[in-house]
Amino acid sequence: MTTPARVVYDCNIFLQALAAPEGPAGKCVQLVFDAKVNLFISHTVLRELRDVTSRPGVIRKLGLVPDGVEMFLTAVETVATLLDGFPEVFNYERDPDDAHYVNLALAADARLIVSRDKDLLDLMVSADADAVQFRTRFPDLRITDPAAFLAEVSIT
Repeated sequence: MTTPARVVYDCNIFLQALAAPEGPAGKCVQLVFDAKVNLFISHTVLRELRDVTSRPGVIRKLGLVPDGVEMFLTAVETVATLLDGFPEVFNYERDPDDAHYVNLALAADARLIVSRDKDLLDLMVSADADAVQFRTRFPDLRITDPAAFLAEVSIT
């Protein structure tokens, strides 16, 4: 039996899972609930998610129900591993807030970050200096979108 993948999900994955539980991001989160992947989160991720899901425009756009959001967040906190107080070994000038996801993954010894954030995904394919340096420094860490992640773990 193989060990479940150690993963970090960007905030946008949780938002999309809340909005469309049957979509790719929802399936990614379901993998966590089914104990098929090991998810790592931090208080920073939870704060960002609580902040974004409390914005009136986001609530309207995604059709969120506050009690449902809180139940979802509690469920995620219950099944995920919470890490805090880890070093910031990666800085990202293009989008400084995204560096937290990389640093969380490194602290968790996770090999995958799942995101739809272009700034993060570009680290895998861009020829700019930041991306090349990222791939050189962290050759075992990959950033992928939900559909590619699901295909990789053979759940589609």
